[in-house]
Amino acid sequence: MAHFPQPHNRVRAPRVRVPNNESVKFNLGGRQVNATLSRLSMTGGLVQFNSQIGDLGLAEVALTTSTGQVKALVEFLKPQAKETPQLRPFRFVALDDPDYQRLAATLQLMTKQGFAENPR
Repeated sequence: MAHFPQPHNRVRAPRVRVPNNESVKFNLGGRQVNATLSRLSMTGGLVQFNSQIGDLGLAEVALTTSTGQVKALVEFLKPQAKETPQLRPFRFVALDDPDYQRLAATLQLMTKQGFAENPR
């Protein structure tokens, strides 16, 4: 069964900083585009493209994690600041069960390793 993450308006999903300039691949309508992943959560993340990429909608993503590859359908959101248009937030639209479980395990492991954005 596929997961369709729904963000809770009052509670922000815990985020982790992604170390080591991890590369991520997006399939943008048959065109493969690489980016660097900088933040990740159960609801989405933040990537930096090497150059301005223009308007983006839906894309397929493949994340290589310590618990295995996570594939998902994502929607790109508007850039956070006009000064850095190559930084693009995204939200997960759909993940299969195994991908959802690998993402959860990866985030849990990264939190234990001290990469939580706001440790509690």
